[in-house]
Amino acid sequence: MTQNIFYRDFDVPTDLKFKTVDIVHMGGLRCSCLLTDRQTEGMLEAPNRITQAKVELSFTLAAADILVRGTIHGKRYVECARCLTFTEQPFREEFTETYSHKTEIIDIMYLVRQALALSEEIRFLCRPDCKGLCPMCGQNLNEAACNCKPEIFSPFAALKGKFK
Repeated sequence: MTQNIFYRDFDVPTDLKFKTVDIVHMGGLRCSCLLTDRQTEGMLEAPNRITQAKVELSFTLAAADILVRGTIHGKRYVECARCLTFTEQPFREEFTETYSHKTEIIDIMYLVRQALALSEEIRFLCRPDCKGLCPMCGQNLNEAACNCKPEIFSPFAALKGKFK
């Protein structure tokens, strides 16, 4: 079994498309790189946006395959579902894929997009105890209380006085 080797002088392709021949020739590879704003643009649904991302990769050789293990971590700028303020939240996703030695190119950006798409949450909260907005005046209740009296809604209010 071949051990992974960390090549400090290996130039990671800017498009994250690795040639299988190079990986086999080196006997495996471990590397990492920061993703640029251009690379992460449009990966998540608006208004969510990746502000910082790093990809760490490990290519391990087997008899006829290459095992790719990767981790993408960083920060994303998201809108709170309760109070509508924007906040930066950390994220971390892992992915694993196997490629044949016969594959010419291993496209890591494809794997990164898949991992981020599967990790995207339906709603984010700025903090677990977020109080949200006042339904009457719209005041952010995390910042200050408002003087609105809560309206008690009853689905039977329309029937009041109809049956006597």
